[in-house]
Amino acid sequence: MFSEGVQNGTIRTMKKRRKFRLGRVLLLLMVPLFLLIMIGVGIQKVFFSKPEVYDPSLFVLEGDRMTYQDPSYETSWGIDVSEHNQIIDWDQVADDGVEFVFVRLGYRGGIEGQLHEDETFSANIQGAREAGLELGVYWYSSAIDQEELQEEIDFVLERLEGIQLDLPVVYDMEIFDADQGRINSLSVEEKTDLALGFCDAMEEAGYESMVYGNYTWLHEHLDHERILDQNIWYAAYQETPDMTENFTIWQYSQTGQVAGIQGNVDLNIRLTKKE
Repeated sequence: MFSEGVQNGTIRTMKKRRKFRLGRVLLLLMVPLFLLIMIGVGIQKVFFSKPEVYDPSLFVLEGDRMTYQDPSYETSWGIDVSEHNQIIDWDQVADDGVEFVFVRLGYRGGIEGQLHEDETFSANIQGAREAGLELGVYWYSSAIDQEELQEEIDFVLERLEGIQLDLPVVYDMEIFDADQGRINSLSVEEKTDLALGFCDAMEEAGYESMVYGNYTWLHEHLDHERILDQNIWYAAYQETPDMTENFTIWQYSQTGQVAGIQGNVDLNIRLTKKE
């Protein structure tokens, strides 16, 4: 009986050793496989998912008109306006070389939270269209949840009914007031969900969509990885951009002077890759 027990114990020990060796072999095989997967993911991110990069040295400011000196791109010059720009003579604007405009459709109050249509929205839409400018609109949001976002979406789409746009409907969310702003407590993920939800709704309604923001907003207030596929309207008031990713429009000045508009106006350059 003793010899048989020893023999059985030896067999069990040998089986355990074989299992242990097999486990070690599998582990050794999995390590390089895991490394290969990680390398593949890294290559994919670097070579396939990396946003196209502009060359900052090719942006040239002549007076207050920005151009991009790369023959593989077409550029156009434009403005964005709201009721703050008062009554606009759109024929003079067009004669001064402006090619496109983004008109503010409206906003939700950054503290009181009420929805407002821009007082000059209809007049600006009609004037810009009659002057032959390419036309887009933007909406200033301070929605704090999906229910409020849906209210904003409905508000925007109702006012866009019957209006033909050439350019996107833009989602603009910014810190309104450092102390009392109603969006101040939102997380990065919540703000990103709101931005993407608005864009998805515009796309479903048949419009192009776009997200507006400066470098800090696009990289710190939003989950940048999640907005890489969105059209970006980048804001930075300087002669060369800090963000060289593939933004579609760069708002490079807020103190522009354009015929037909009293006071300062925002200036923008639009970049389109040639096919």
